[in-house]
Amino acid sequence: MPSLRPIPDASPIAKWLIAAAACVGLLVPAAGQRAASLSKTAPPVPTLASIGQALLIQDYTVEQFRRFRDELGNVVTVRERLEVDANGTARPDFEITFLGVVGEPAGSALSVEWQQSYLRFGNLFFRHGSFQVRDLAKASVNYTLHDYGQVVRAGRMARRMVVFPASVDKAIWVVDIDSVTSVPLFIAEFDNSLQLRANIEALTFTPSVQAITPTQAAANVTPMTNYAGAEAFLGLPTGLVDPIVLVTPDYALERIEVHDDPINGRQKLVMSYSDGIDQYMVVQTMNSFDPFVGLPSAVGGTHTIGRFRDPALSALVFWDDQVTFHVAGRGSLRRLDEVASRIYLQALSN
Repeated sequence: MPSLRPIPDASPIAKWLIAAAACVGLLVPAAGQRAASLSKTAPPVPTLASIGQALLIQDYTVEQFRRFRDELGNVVTVRERLEVDANGTARPDFEITFLGVVGEPAGSALSVEWQQSYLRFGNLFFRHGSFQVRDLAKASVNYTLHDYGQVVRAGRMARRMVVFPASVDKAIWVVDIDSVTSVPLFIAEFDNSLQLRANIEALTFTPSVQAITPTQAAANVTPMTNYAGAEAFLGLPTGLVDPIVLVTPDYALERIEVHDDPINGRQKLVMSYSDGIDQYMVVQTMNSFDPFVGLPSAVGGTHTIGRFRDPALSALVFWDDQVTFHVAGRGSLRRLDEVASRIYLQALSN
């Protein structure tokens, strides 16, 4: 039986808020300093509703720094251009373009490595690596919004907000929201010990977009309305399961898609779960081979879950009946260990 791991204790919420308030003033260089004076007719304070609405209706083009941590914990700063063409849904068309690694000449080994990463995974950086209000009703239950006043970001007036989770195992977000469009111009993600994990900093912002070629490879993705429809579409394959994820009651099934891998021809069932802002995914790849064949089991048995975890990412992998399962989400969401264990038991009993 797959083993379960306890979730460590966390600081009380009240202490988090006090510490977050202290950290907010230390986050940002001169470009994000507070406004020197406030207009008597200051724009309204952003809400989760206004931020979510911007995703549905607002076109924009932004050049920005996106900061990642490498495997050694060092920060890599990449300059990118993001063009968003709203289409009335929570999944707007967009194009994300790699512009360079800050401090690296074009053509260097590191620059080429990141350029290739953007070609392969650039759509994920926007879809899953940015702050978005994906479902207003659930976000309103699972998060609270706290106002820290006006700032200037990318030469525009913005409002600094802290988005605070009701659960201790989720990210705390600090976001500068454009006062006119409600688009986030700065995003900082903290874990529950207030360690900064990632951020995005807008350098220029234009509230419009030219004609774009969407990054999302729509031809290889088929949306599904429910699990039964996806299962039938795939030909009722042996080994596929409808995941039972009772250990994350604050997350609900957000989207079901079938992905056709153009490289190996395999099909994947991708199920995304969201609490309104955060996400995790359960991916099932049919007609695959056991990735652990030939490897010694750490627990002396055949039922093995491989796990990778760093501050940014949790990824768990297991295999049964010609299906490889991937469960992936943010590193802070330790409940994914139990999600993976329960889905594995479900697959074994299928």
